[in-house]
Amino acid sequence: MKKIVTIGAAAALLSAIAFAQPRAVNVKDIVELEMLTHAEVSEKIHNEGMTSVLIVTGGTEERGPHDILGGHTVMARHHAVEIAKKLGKTLVAPVLPIAVQATGLREDTNQPGGVQMPPDAFKAVQVAEIESMAMNGFKDIFLMGDHGGGQQQIKEAAEEMDKRLSSKGVHVYYVSDFYNKTHEDVDMYLYEHKLPIGGHGAMMETSEMLLFEPAPGAYVRPTYKTVPFDPTGVTPEQWKASHDARMRGEQPQRGGGGGGRRGQDPNAPPRVNNGLTGDPHPSTKEIGRALADITVNNAVAEIKRQLAQTRGTNFF
Repeated sequence: MKKIVTIGAAAALLSAIAFAQPRAVNVKDIVELEMLTHAEVSEKIHNEGMTSVLIVTGGTEERGPHDILGGHTVMARHHAVEIAKKLGKTLVAPVLPIAVQATGLREDTNQPGGVQMPPDAFKAVQVAEIESMAMNGFKDIFLMGDHGGGQQQIKEAAEEMDKRLSSKGVHVYYVSDFYNKTHEDVDMYLYEHKLPIGGHGAMMETSEMLLFEPAPGAYVRPTYKTVPFDPTGVTPEQWKASHDARMRGEQPQRGGGGGGRRGQDPNAPPRVNNGLTGDPHPSTKEIGRALADITVNNAVAEIKRQLAQTRGTNFF
């Protein structure tokens, strides 16, 4: 019996050691440009037909005492990778961690950490990224941003560069639904599930970063369950009425301004300058998964529509 137990223990140990061995990198699964060698990128573009690329902007700004400053960049990268894999034939350019009008800086708070660019500089960077991707050999270049600030500049850069490069067989697109439609759909999800409708640092961002963080507390500090938040804002009923009016065309759609003020009453007093608007307390990974899927699916659907117009319905 002792011999059998010893053999069993040895087998279990060997199994654990084998399981703990690092697995070899499968380059086929990598879609992030910066994680590939130039030879691997060339192989993917010229031999595997991966001629589409996503240029996604994140951001660095305060979003409450509980969420890390790089939240926009974290979410943008995860969304982009999921979008690329769902589309196929698509790679992801390095995510820009700086946008326009960082929360905190634009409100002249004395809380440090935000990083922002002037709109003209930001647009110039977008143009430079597009030029780089075209020089690399990509034929379809898709721009989108996780942060509200800079949406207009992203759109302008895409439209201008599409006109400049289309004669060379390169097309550039602005993916509006990645930000604009997604926030409408997320707020509707929160409304339908009787969850707090709030903007910056609240349910959407906190839940998604809980989902994406590699270890507990890495992106979201445990204080998210108790952190004080600015209670000023519209009620769910007021939000629904405003949403329905927008759908009827009676109010302008969400634009590319500073972002992060979803659900806030424009006549309410200025929010507390801690980067948090709304209640993050009920946030969970499960909610984060549902909300991330909204972002990914909206972007995939719009990209497919755009490609169907320029490349035909059977591109993918």
